[in-house]
Amino acid sequence: MCAGSLDSSVVPESFRTCRAAKESPCLRSCWFVVSTHRTPRRADLAQHFLRSRALAASLIAQAPVERSDLVVEIGPGRGILTRELARRCRKVVAVEFDGVLSEALRTSFQSDDRVTIVTADILRFRLPNVPYKVLGNIPFNRTAAIVRRLAQADAPPQDAYIVVQREAAERFAGGPFSRETLSSLLLKPWWQVEIARRFRRTDFDPPPSVDAVALWLARRTRPLVERSQAADYRRFIRTCFGRDGHSIRRCLRSQFTRTQIHRLSRDLRFDPSGPASSLTFDQWLGLFRFRMLRPDSG
Repeated sequence: MCAGSLDSSVVPESFRTCRAAKESPCLRSCWFVVSTHRTPRRADLAQHFLRSRALAASLIAQAPVERSDLVVEIGPGRGILTRELARRCRKVVAVEFDGVLSEALRTSFQSDDRVTIVTADILRFRLPNVPYKVLGNIPFNRTAAIVRRLAQADAPPQDAYIVVQREAAERFAGGPFSRETLSSLLLKPWWQVEIARRFRRTDFDPPPSVDAVALWLARRTRPLVERSQAADYRRFIRTCFGRDGHSIRRCLRSQFTRTQIHRLSRDLRFDPSGPASSLTFDQWLGLFRFRMLRPDSG
């Protein structure tokens, strides 16, 4: 028996067409092979596999995964997380970029109807149009692109729980783990971002030359910025925050009068002579909300 297939409402039409075109009966009924570009070398992807099943089980136990969940796993590699996920959720769609690894995964999970293997680049993969979550030990050098892909998707996940380089996680998490960054400020109105777990380098094979953590992005049920104002918010943050080395006062002067900046610094409790990176997310949110209430203030 082949590993399980997805409900047709979850699978994009392009995948169903591709599946039906395969000659093998097993492929016709079960598998999606959608990657046609060159498969990169493992070193190109900077991917490091978890060493033990016990570690994988511990990671899944901490992740926001429930029995009824559909989970998209990014970069299943050798399948150590895939097997634990299959024990804990309703369905796993494992998206693997490496053709050799995905073929090995098909063999490993051919009798498990809870697991579907997809050979694809997650950046090109059409995400489900039903509620789902994302989990994965992703290639470190694709972290920024993958986070953007998930956060900006038409149908984003409810949660994303991914193993990434610590430095990258801190950029996305911002405060209280580090100062806010452009990346963290552009995420936080719609996502709660947390560094949920830290790893030892020896937890991986091969061991990375950098520290790794689990980054948890939880989609807010009530966004702090309405969808109708999303473009305005992003424009405001990029305009004001993107002036490296400038004082807050100088960064804000294209948006507010001098009197308004003085008032805002008092109400939001910041030093206008300090750097823009010293402002917290809540302070940036307060600035944006004031700007939207006073559209003629700039």
